[in-house]
This record gives sequence, structure tokens and C-alpha cells, in this order.
Amino acid sequence: MSAIPHPSYELHTLGWKAFQDLCVAVAAECLGRPVQMFLPSKDGGRDGAFVGTWRSGSETGSSTIQCKFTSLPHEHLSFPMLQDEIEKVRNLVSQGLARDYIILTNHPVSGIAEAEIKAQFEKAGVERCSVFGKDWIVAEIVKSSRLRMLVPRLYGLGDLSQILDARAYEQAGMILSAMGDDLKKLVVTDAHKRSVEAISKHNLVLLLGAPAAGKSTIGASLAVGAADIWKSLTLRATSPEYMEQHLNPHEQQFIWVDDAWGSTQYQRDRTESWNRVLPLIQAAIKRGTRFLLTSRDYIWEAAKRDLKVHSLPLLTHSQVVINVQGYQEAEKAQILYNHIRMGDQPAAFRASIKEHLPSMASRADFLPETARRLGSQFLAGNLRTDKASIEKFFASPEGFLVDTISGLATDCLAALAVIYLSGGVTASPVPDEGVLQEVTTVYGVSAVQVREAMNSLNGSLVLLAHNEQGRYWTYKHPTVGDAFSTYVSRNPEFVEFFLRGAKPETLMREVVCGTVALQGASVRIMPSHYPQLLERLKAVSVFPLRNFVSYRADATFAGLLLQQRQDLLGGFQSFATPIAQDSDTSLLVRLYDYGILPPDLRQGFVEAVKTAAVEEADTSFLDDDGVASVLTDPEKEEILDEVKRLLLPNIKDQIAESAPNGTAIIRLMITSMNCAMRFQRLRRSPTA
Repeated sequence: MSAIPHPSYELHTLGWKAFQDLCVAVAAECLGRPVQMFLPSKDGGRDGAFVGTWRSGSETGSSTIQCKFTSLPHEHLSFPMLQDEIEKVRNLVSQGLARDYIILTNHPVSGIAEAEIKAQFEKAGVERCSVFGKDWIVAEIVKSSRLRMLVPRLYGLGDLSQILDARAYEQAGMILSAMGDDLKKLVVTDAHKRSVEAISKHNLVLLLGAPAAGKSTIGASLAVGAADIWKSLTLRATSPEYMEQHLNPHEQQFIWVDDAWGSTQYQRDRTESWNRVLPLIQAAIKRGTRFLLTSRDYIWEAAKRDLKVHSLPLLTHSQVVINVQGYQEAEKAQILYNHIRMGDQPAAFRASIKEHLPSMASRADFLPETARRLGSQFLAGNLRTDKASIEKFFASPEGFLVDTISGLATDCLAALAVIYLSGGVTASPVPDEGVLQEVTTVYGVSAVQVREAMNSLNGSLVLLAHNEQGRYWTYKHPTVGDAFSTYVSRNPEFVEFFLRGAKPETLMREVVCGTVALQGASVRIMPSHYPQLLERLKAVSVFPLRNFVSYRADATFAGLLLQQRQDLLGGFQSFATPIAQDSDTSLLVRLYDYGILPPDLRQGFVEAVKTAAVEEADTSFLDDDGVASVLTDPEKEEILDEVKRLLLPNIKDQIAESAPNGTAIIRLMITSMNCAMRFQRLRRSPTA
């Protein structure tokens, strides 16, 4: 029986820098020579060398590792190609840097050529010379799943069916379909390397960054790597509830949650569900399940104030929480180069912007997605090529994208509207009923035109991908949804259509009322449209509607909604402690602030705060401005008196009663001491 052939990795398509990244990983993973430093080269960037160390028993020495790249797949390596390196080698030997000299190349290497090269380099003074050609490197790639994970572009070069089993192959195909052509442009950054270490060592990584910083690209490469190296089944969880239902202790799982706490805005309605699932994640991590979470940095800052991160302490570890956008300048330069080189801009455009690219790579506001757009004729084809115009393009990426969307033909606008009104994802082919009917009526186009427009936008603004349920259309990048949202907010005619056509859950995720400020929300509904919004939301279930009122509704809309939905007030009979963290408290405080909280509910809340302070040492009425705002000064004084009279003298008994629960003891001691100190301080204050 003949042996199964190795996958044919087309290494000549990698490009010089990507091949150099591969050589760095090979040196460390396969040859045991961790790279210490790059050596300067005067060869015009075609090949280069770096220094590593080798160990043999108790002996150590310096290795020089030489990369030799070719874009010609069948060009064999010969000594004349390396003739210029001999003088450099003599200098390295004199400095003690080349006892061990390694040549890594994607050239095929014959046995005769290898012998001649080794003889000539050892004649120049190196103690031993090794030549590793394309066949050897490909064999190492096939053998080492960790190597493939460290250089994820390899997944786009070989036949995955030859290194992954059937299920993992199917998983990888779905993940790669959602990346489009981004994998071939991927640059292995420091953030990517640290992400690999985090998921390998801690089974958890949280990728943070601004929109378009590259979180999802790194996430996708890790997910494919997990299918390869750990044979994990990847689950793309869309909510904590989905995760809770699908956690399987008997299966190797890799669970990926993109935009965990909201895509463009912090979705507080998910907080309670997340707090319920965090202990389950902690337990699953100990069993070997791996988790990848991504979030925009400003959303994470808002979310971690509400999340009970003590249930998953890893979320506070710097080795696990990785900021993706801290790119080094060399990384930014390579990202920019890849997107321009592999984009579809004409040669004249590329030549005219070439001199400006170094200064663009040095910008603090550089984002990979902006580099992708610059390489796209569709997204930047009309851009002027002077330095000022290129700088403005990088400084205002959303503005340019909104302008591009505003200038689209009607059928293309309709195609984006279908995805937007569907919450960012719609099946392919697009269903005839529902959203498509609304869109075709408003835009005056046919369903056929919308479907054809989606195909024409594929790869630029939208993406056709597939998952377990089949094929679907989504945005090429989440920032396209941001930009379309801005486009909607600038077109009053579209707002009414949006209110009529969008799903209620999309409305509650995208809009704010009146003057309410919420970072990331661009669709603002004004009072003239409140009747339409009320009509769409009045039948929504209680929990999401309460969250909408708590954070997105102004006083006018909240009042209108309460007239229709008195059941929104049904959760104010009891409160969990600490009261400040109860989701019902947020709604109650907001209604009180708006002047529409019934007096009897306010009084019941005051009694609940008093009970929590006296019986559980809950200092919410002192620590939280919202809770404190509902209480009058005399009521706060009364609670302080009760704490002094009933809680502090009996604190030892309360601690004894909590003995089975160590966490409860600690919290009780800390909060009671806090309450006592605050009580004394307030008593000494002349205003108390």
C-alpha cells in the first residue's frame, strides 16, 4: 500500500516576511534554537539572518540561522546563490556567533548541493553547517500542529483534509469561510503569539481592542489551531445561554464568543446570564475546555463593573487579557504591505502611495482594517494619493466608509439594509418573506436585484460564509455594520423604515431615545417616532424590556411604556444583595431619577436597603451613588443608627453563623468594618 502523500504547502506564495516568521518558529519549535536577535543585512531584504543558541549536553554555543526565500517553486538551491554570504560568515565566526550555521530555505535542495554548501561554509570557519530545504520544512509542518498554530497562514496553503480528521476539517472550513481572504494576509504579531501562549497554558484568552483592531482574525486563527493541535470541536457561542446549553464535559471543546458583551454597545441585559455562567466556565476550564472571548475595549470596561469576575479570576490576569491593538511599528508595516500587495488596487495606485506608507505605519491610530480598505479598489479606488489624503483616510476610517455606503447604488444599499435589519446575519439565499419584502418595497428594487447586489459586494462590504445551519450573509467586518448604523441615523426617512422593519431585538440593541448617551449607539430615536417604537416594543418580554428602560429610554418614552406595561414594575418586591448589583435596582433608580417611580415602591426599596444593611452588612446605600440618590438624608441616618444598634454589637455571631461559607465570612467582615468606619466618619462630620 502506498504511503499517503504530504500536503503540498506552497511556501513560495508566503512572501519573504511570512517565510521569515515561519523560520523563526521552526528554529524555536523544531531545532531548539530560540531566536535572540536579528542581524543587520545588506542584501536588499531578500534574505536575512538571526542569532539563536544551541545546546548539546552541557555545551552551549551560538547559532546563526540564515533564511533563503524564493518565489519560484522549482528553483533548486545551489552554492553560487550563497556565495555572497561567505565573507559575512567569516566575520560572524571571528565574533563567535557562528559555531553552528543553519540554512532554512523553501528552495528544493539536492543531496549534491547540500554537501557542497556544507563543505564551503565549514571551510569558512563554522564548526557545523546544516541545510534544511523545502521538503524538510514541509515535513516538520505536517508533524507539528503547534508550529502550524504559531504560523496560521499555513492553514491556507496546504490541504487541511490531510492533517485534520473529518470533523475538525469541517470545523476549520466553516471558520475559514468567515475569514474570507484575510488568512493569507495575516501577520503573526506579538499579540497573536501571546494569545497562543494564553490559550495553551491557561485555556482562556480575552482579546480586547478597538473596532477593526484585528481581534476576530486572531480569534479565527486560534480556533483553526485548536481543531488541529487539540482536535477540539469549535463552538461559536452567540450568548451565555447557548454556552450553558452546549458545554459538554465529555468532549474536547473550544468555545469562541465574539463580542461577548455586545457588538457595538454594552448589552447589559446579558450581564445576569454571564454571571450565572462564569462559574461553569471556571469548572470547564479545569476539565480542559478552552475559551476564546473577544470584546471592544470600551465595552469590556463597562462590562467588568457588572460582572462577578471573582467567579472566573483568570479574567483579571494580564497573561490572559490581551490588548490586540498594541502593534509594533514593524508589525504595522508588514500588515500594510500585505494588504496593499494582496489587494486589488491597480499598479499605478500602489506606486503613487508607496512613499507615504512608512509614515502611515508609524501612526498611533493605525488599524489593520483601514489597511485592508486602502488595498481595496472598491473601498479606496477614488482616494487621492497625496499624503494629506492618505493621512485623512487613516484618521477617519468610519467617515470614509459611511461616505462609501452613502454613494452606493440603490440595490447595494438594499442588500446592506437586509443584513442590518436582520441583526447582522441573514440566511443565503435570502428568504423571500419578512425583511426582504420590506426592503424591496422601500427601495423600489426586486428581490433578484438584492441578491445580485450581495454577490457583487461579497468580499468588500459583505461576506458569504457557512456554519452548521448552512450558508449565510454577514458583514465583511463588524465596522461595516457600525457605518451603516451611522448612515441610518443621518437619514430621517430611513429611521421610520428601520422602526417598522427591524426585529424588536435589533431595535433594543441598536437604538437610544432622545438625549440618552450610550457609547457605540448611533441610531437616536426622537419623540416624534416614539409611537412607532412603542408599538414595536410593547409586546416584548419583561426582562429585555426592563433593561431597555434602564439604559436606553428617556423619561418620556419610559413613561409611555409604563402606561402600556405595568408588569415592568413587578420585580421590586425583593432584592438580591449587594443591592447595588441587582439588575432591578438599575431600573428602579432610573425610574426614580425620571420622577415616575410610584411612592410605595420607593418606600419598599428603602426598607429593603435597611434590611440588607442590618442583616447582611450591605453598604450599597453608602457605596453606590444610584442607591444613595433614592434615599433621603434622614433615611440614611436611620439606617446608620440601626447598623450601630443591631449589626456592630453582634458581628461575631453573624460571622459564626456564616462559618460553612468562607467567602461569606470574608465579605461580612469587610463590609461590616467598612460600614463601621463610614458610620464613625459620618458621625464626626459637622454636616452629619
